[in-house]
Amino acid sequence: METDKIMLPRRALFSSMLGAGCGAVLVAPARAAVAPYPQLVDPAIKVRNLTQMYFVAGAAAGKRIFAGGEEGVIIYSDDNGQHWTQANVPVSATITSLAFASPRVGWATGALGVVLKTEDAGATWVLQLDGLQEITLMNEATQAYVAQQQALEAAAKPNSPAATQAAAAIDRATRRDKILAGDGPDKPMLSLLPVSETEIFAFGTYRFAEYSTDGGKSWADWSMHIEDDLSQNIYGAAIIGGAYYLTSETGLIFRSTDGGQTFPQLAQPGNATFFGIMDTGAGGILAYGVAGEMYLSPDQGKTWNPVNFTGQSNINTIIALPGSGLLVAGDSGGGLWISKDHGNSFMLASRNPVMGINNLVPLGPMGFLLVTTVGVFAVPDMTKMGH
Repeated sequence: METDKIMLPRRALFSSMLGAGCGAVLVAPARAAVAPYPQLVDPAIKVRNLTQMYFVAGAAAGKRIFAGGEEGVIIYSDDNGQHWTQANVPVSATITSLAFASPRVGWATGALGVVLKTEDAGATWVLQLDGLQEITLMNEATQAYVAQQQALEAAAKPNSPAATQAAAAIDRATRRDKILAGDGPDKPMLSLLPVSETEIFAFGTYRFAEYSTDGGKSWADWSMHIEDDLSQNIYGAAIIGGAYYLTSETGLIFRSTDGGQTFPQLAQPGNATFFGIMDTGAGGILAYGVAGEMYLSPDQGKTWNPVNFTGQSNINTIIALPGSGLLVAGDSGGGLWISKDHGNSFMLASRNPVMGINNLVPLGPMGFLLVTTVGVFAVPDMTKMGH
């Protein structure tokens, strides 16, 4: 499913994780036995040195910044990364993403299909979903979807386009269910799209997609609303200009202009896996991912142009800088690149070969937090950063 370009850090992370509906929102089913999956019941390990471990996710909420990583650890700081506190997390699954709808309300995703929520600015988290529940939701949504398509197929004329389309939709849904049903809850969730304190999307491997309109009290499987033919990993999600964008494998990018009811494919820039997408601040949209692949669209994804970028690292994250700037981080060799022209070109700013950068979090007007494979590091003023 991945491109033939090397994604070693991401593959290693996801390998460790894997080893360890349509219509109205469905109420999550009663929890199945979790004995084979201690990460779902054991709380996050207590860490003595909070800043020195493998971190994956980062976020900011109000004046508080966050990092999340292995063993369910989430830490937060109220002084731009000078001092850190460990949050109370009820699971020990690796944290893969963090996102907030407001300074107090946010979500986290993790291995084994974990979705967590906080309502106290990230000090404590509660488990809302896991892979066991998601498989049940997926099966229920697939059954309802297949029944709907079978009715359309029966009502259509034999061999008509409508009948062919319905048959293809049935095959698409049942193939995915057949592949995943026997695997257990080993698929990590990877990205979040919080619309408000009550409306939230969560996405993951094999196109797992969950949607809630009541703050996560109940969820619906939303995977059949993403219009791809195969089961792709959804790595990134963003709201840009009122539209919802998703980035995936093999160069697939999806955009919803109807509030997430449907996610049709956009024009495909290439076959590189994309880890994220962002607004460049000048009417452009930048998609980025494997081996330094970046494409810029001036027209909301109708057309794409390759970016003048010479780095070979996987690009995991990009943040906006004051004015027309962008800061890019690579996951190998600790590379940082800067664009001063809204993402049209980039120059190398810094490199640290002992770390891989998984995320960046803005700190004030000119600073940022490095979220890396060896810890978190605050850079208060990037203008003083060594080359």
